[in-house]
Amino acid sequence: MSETVDDRKVGRYLFFLLLAVYLLSASLRIDSGDGETMYRVAYSLATGRGLAVPLVEANLVEGRTGYGRVGRDGRYYSKYGLGWSLAVAPLCFFGRGVAALLPAVTKGFATRAAVMLFNPLASAAAGVLLFHLARCLYAQRLAVVLALLYALGTIAWYHAKSAFSEPLVVLLLLQAILAVERRRFVAAGLALGGMIVTRQTALLLAVPVASWALTRDREVGLNSLLRRFALLLLPMGLGQLAVLGYNIYRFEDALVSGYGRVSWRVPLLRGLYNQLLSPGKGLFVFMPVLLLGVIGWPALFRRRRDWAWLVLIVVLCYLVPHALYGNWSGGGGWGPRLLLPIVPLLLLPAGGVIRRWQVERIGRVALLALVTVSLLLQVLGISVDWGRHLQRVWDASATPDEYFERVHYHWPDSPIPGQVRSLLEVLSLVARPEGRAALAGLIDSGAELAPFDWQSEAVGLLSFNVPNFWFVQLWFLQVPAVWLFGIGLVLVGMAVGAALRLRRALND
Repeated sequence: MSETVDDRKVGRYLFFLLLAVYLLSASLRIDSGDGETMYRVAYSLATGRGLAVPLVEANLVEGRTGYGRVGRDGRYYSKYGLGWSLAVAPLCFFGRGVAALLPAVTKGFATRAAVMLFNPLASAAAGVLLFHLARCLYAQRLAVVLALLYALGTIAWYHAKSAFSEPLVVLLLLQAILAVERRRFVAAGLALGGMIVTRQTALLLAVPVASWALTRDREVGLNSLLRRFALLLLPMGLGQLAVLGYNIYRFEDALVSGYGRVSWRVPLLRGLYNQLLSPGKGLFVFMPVLLLGVIGWPALFRRRRDWAWLVLIVVLCYLVPHALYGNWSGGGGWGPRLLLPIVPLLLLPAGGVIRRWQVERIGRVALLALVTVSLLLQVLGISVDWGRHLQRVWDASATPDEYFERVHYHWPDSPIPGQVRSLLEVLSLVARPEGRAALAGLIDSGAELAPFDWQSEAVGLLSFNVPNFWFVQLWFLQVPAVWLFGIGLVLVGMAVGAALRLRRALND
C-alpha cells in the first residue's frame, strides 16, 4: 500500500502522542553502568576532552572495570560503540546551558537529565517508522495499531526511559528498511552504517537487510544491481571502518574493543529457551503480544514473500548468535534487552492475525488477553527501578551463580513478580509519613556522598525507593509543586491533543 499525505499527518500525531507518554513516564536517572559510561564519553566530547573518560570518573580498579579498559595512552576508554554517545553529546551541551542558567542545579544532574531525553525521542520516532513500514502491508488504522502495540506493549516502553543504545539501533534499522522500500539506498546504507557504529553486533542486522535490498527485485538489471550494491555497501563499509579505527585509536588493535574474551558456547536449544521462554528474560514471557507475529508469519509469507523473508532472516540472524552468547541475559533491565532490535519486525506479521481475529468472538477475547497482559507487564517494568528486586535476590543468594539461576530460571524470583512486590513496597513507603521522612533523608545522604553533584546522587538513592518517575524524584528534591503540575499538565495535554487529532485523522 502506498504512502499518502494523510499518512504523514498520522505519523506526526502518533509521534507526539508517543513522545508525551514516554516523557510522562520518564526517569531522570541513568539506570545502568552501560548508560553511565556512554554518558561520560558524551560528556567528555561535549567538554572538549576527547573520547576518554577521566580515571577518577571511571572508578578505575586495577587498570579496568567492567565497562571498559585503559587504552594505549594510559587513559580510560569505554568498551561500547560510539554511536549513542555521539547522538546524545548535543544534549550534554543543552544540560550544561541549563545548569548555567539555574545555579541551584548541578551540572551532573542537568546533563544526565538532558541525556535521558534522547531515548524517548528515538523510541517515539521508531514507533512512527514502524507505522510507515506497516503501511506497506496494511490499512492505515491497522498500521497505527501495530505501532502502538510496539510502543506500549513491548519492552520498547521500558527502554524509552533507559540509557541503553538499543533504541537507537531500532530507529536506524527501521529507517534503513523504509529507505530500501523507497529506493533510497544511500540513506539505507548510512542508517546501516550508523547501526554498526552504535553496536558492533548490529552487523548481524545490517548484512541480512542489505542482502534483502539487493535480492528482493528480480527484474533489476546487472548495472542497477551493481549501483545499488555500491550505494548500500559503501556507507556500511565506512561505518565498519569507523569502528575499526576507533579500536585502533583506543587500543592499537582493530579487533580489540575493550570487551575482553567473549564466549559463544551456550548450547543452542538452551540458548533459545533462555531468550524466548525463561522466567527472567524470555521474549514471549515479557511480551506475549509477539505471539501474534509468529502466528501471522505464514499468512504474510503467502501474501508478501519478500517481507516475510526479511522478517525471518533478520530475526534468525540476530536471535541465534545471541542464543549462543555467553552473556545472553544482557545484565539487568526489563526483559531481553539484547533482542529489542528484532521486536518490531517480529510484530510486523501480526497485522493479518489482528484483522482476522477481531471479527470472531474467541479471537477478540484472545487479542484482548494478549494485549492487556503485555501492556500490564510494561507498566510494571516502568513503574519501579528493576535494581530493587535484583538487589533483594542478590542479598538472599549465597553465590553469584545462585543469584543468576534464581533470577533467570526460578519463577518466584523472576523480575515480574519481583516488580509487583517492589511496587507495593515503594507505594507503602511514600504513603506513610515516617516513610516519606526516611526518603527525604536520602537527599542529605546524597549531599554527603557527592557534594558537587548531590542531586544525581540523591536521585540515584531515591530511585530504588520511590516510583520511578521524574515528577516523584523532583518532588523529593523539593521542586515547587506548581512547576511539576504545570509540566505534567502540558504533557497530558500534548498526549490528549495528539490522540484526538490522530483519531480524527483516522476517521476522515
